[in-house]
Amino acid sequence: MAAHDTAPPPRLLLLAAFASLYIIWGSTYLGIKIGVETMPAWPMIAARHGLAGIILFTVLRLAGTPLPTRQHLRGALTGGIMLLVVGNGMIAYSADRIPSGVASMVVATTPIWIVLVASTRPGASAPARKEWMGLGLGLLGLLLLAGPGVSSALHGSADAVDTGAVGLVLLGTVSWATGSVLGREMPKPDNAFMGSALQMLAAGTCLGLACLVTGQWQTVHLEAISLRSWTAFWFLILFGSLLGFTAYVWLLRVAKTSHVATYAYVNPIVALLLGASIGHERITPSMMIAAAVTLLGVVLVVMPPLRRRTAR
Repeated sequence: MAAHDTAPPPRLLLLAAFASLYIIWGSTYLGIKIGVETMPAWPMIAARHGLAGIILFTVLRLAGTPLPTRQHLRGALTGGIMLLVVGNGMIAYSADRIPSGVASMVVATTPIWIVLVASTRPGASAPARKEWMGLGLGLLGLLLLAGPGVSSALHGSADAVDTGAVGLVLLGTVSWATGSVLGREMPKPDNAFMGSALQMLAAGTCLGLACLVTGQWQTVHLEAISLRSWTAFWFLILFGSLLGFTAYVWLLRVAKTSHVATYAYVNPIVALLLGASIGHERITPSMMIAAAVTLLGVVLVVMPPLRRRTAR
C-alpha cells in the first residue's frame, strides 16, 4: 500500500471514513440498480464520475491544491479505467439482471483478487496456504451463487441467478483489484483527494467519449427519467463518489490495507438488507449460504497470520 502519513489521523475522522465504506458503499449497489431503471447504464456512470470529478477538482483548486503532473495523470488514467470504468461499469451494466445483494457478494471477493494480483508483481512472495484456502472458498461461494446447474439446483428455476451477469461483475471485480495493485506503484499527488478527483475525471472523460462514439448519449431521454432514478443518481455522486471513493483512497494511505479491506465483510450485509427492505429483492437460504462461504474465504485472505507463541 501507499506510505502512511507521518502523523496519525484523528480517530473521529478514521471512524467517519470507515463508516462511509461500510454503510455508503453497501448502499450504492441498490442506488445503481434504481438509477438504471430509467437511465441508460453507461451514460449514467459517465455523468456520475465526470460530475463528481469536476466538483471535487474545483473545490481542491479553490483551496489551493497544486495542479497534478503528467505522471499523476497517467496513473489516474490507469486507475480511472480499471477501477471506475470497468469495475463500476460492469456493476451498472448488470444491475438490471441480478439482485443488488448478489452483486455485492461478488464484489466482496476483491481482497482475494488483490492478494493474487499482488503475488504476480516483481519481488512479491507467493500467496500463503490460508490465502489459497480463502481463494478456494471464495470460488466455491461464487459457484454456489451462480454456477451453471448448481444455481438451478439450489435456487430453483424461478430464482436462478443470471450467470452471465455474475461473470461480468466478477470481471469488474478483478479489474478493480488489478487497478488497486498497480495504483500503488504509480506516482500519485501528495493530496489523496486530488488523486481521487483525477481518477473520476479520467473515468468520466473516457466513458463520455465512448458513449459519444457509440451513440449512447442519444438513448438518454431526460423527460423519461423518474424522480426515483434522479435521486439515486445524485446519491451516487454526492455519497458514493465524493464521500465513499475519496474515503477509500484516503484510507489506503493512512490505515493498514487489511483494515481497509474489512469493508468487504460489511458491504454485502448492508446491500442484502437494503435490497430486501427497500428494493423488495428476495433473499433465499441458498444465497445466505453462498454469502457465508464467500465471506469466510475473504476473512481467511485478509486475516493476518497467527503468531506462534515462543516457549518460555
